[in-house]
Amino acid sequence: MTLFPVILPVAEAGHELSGKEKVARLSSIAREALRLSAEKSGVILRELLKDEDDVPCPFDGNYWSLSHKPKCVTAVVSEEKIGIDIEEMKPRAEAIFSLVASDEEWELGKDKCWDTFFRYWTAKEATLKAHGIGIGGLKACQVIWVPDDNHIVLDYRGRLFQVEQTYYRNHIVSVLKDDNEVQWIIAEDFSYC
Repeated sequence: MTLFPVILPVAEAGHELSGKEKVARLSSIAREALRLSAEKSGVILRELLKDEDDVPCPFDGNYWSLSHKPKCVTAVVSEEKIGIDIEEMKPRAEAIFSLVASDEEWELGKDKCWDTFFRYWTAKEATLKAHGIGIGGLKACQVIWVPDDNHIVLDYRGRLFQVEQTYYRNHIVSVLKDDNEVQWIIAEDFSYC
């Protein structure tokens, strides 16, 4: 199966919004990315519901996941449980390194730097989202192999998961791929206000 994760830039108009208005706007744009992913996948998008834990509910046997940051959003539809995550790559307090990975995991990456940090963070988030688990599960999700600059293999509860990653406008996007092909759709000319 081929996955079609969509990445959309967020137009600068509206960047001044805050709180609920900002989240609603970004959510709306992310749902447009989801619509584009569904269209490319040949899936008719239905009403998008979440359960009491805010986990996306499948529709017609299709799973969905989305993620948004102020400058970019991403989304994907799949016939299998799916997770996607996007983060802007900008330094934070270094104390967060120990919250995301163990010393053994850091040794698998090129080095303990912000690029590796965001690769691990988004890969774990994508995997956990597919299982309806929040960031509290980061330590239970272990990086076990970093084969190249665009893939990470993780162990979560004794099962291996493969994540594919791409970069866009100083952001990193991770999607749970497993044995699927991934065809990234980056809509540079898309303008959603």
